[in-house]
Amino acid sequence: MTSLVSSTIYDLLKTRGCEVKLYSLQDLPASFLHSDMYKADDHEMDEIIKEYIQNAEKIIFVIPEYNGSYPGVLKLFIDSIHPRYFREKKAGLIGVSDGHSGNLRGQEHLTGVLHYLKMYVHYFQPKLSAIERLLTNHTITDARAVKQLNDFADYMVKF
Repeated sequence: MTSLVSSTIYDLLKTRGCEVKLYSLQDLPASFLHSDMYKADDHEMDEIIKEYIQNAEKIIFVIPEYNGSYPGVLKLFIDSIHPRYFREKKAGLIGVSDGHSGNLRGQEHLTGVLHYLKMYVHYFQPKLSAIERLLTNHTITDARAVKQLNDFADYMVKF
């Protein structure tokens, strides 16, 4: 579901004339979880950082709820990147959950981490609860969710 939400916000930003790139943590190199990220040169990760993080002005995190927070692989990904690449960038967060809170707790946890990295986190953070109920044929059709995502796209353009 996170990929679907990511693709949706990507499309909304493209229609607003934004230059956007989409990266899924599912595409991390196979060696990522087993590498010595702090000592060895990892050219694949260097390329990912250069293309998606280093030169970005804004970063949008679409985060699924996982054990009451956000997935550990996202924390590991953030931890594997030097903090200077996050400093003073703007961040937007969208929570995705099958439950009723839209990953509110995960958004709060990630906001704390991003503030620690000296990122500016936008206050408007859509929380897409009961995500399966918001879809028709793998498209977000729920009017409230569509409005939240459109409002979020507008906010991120102005941010």
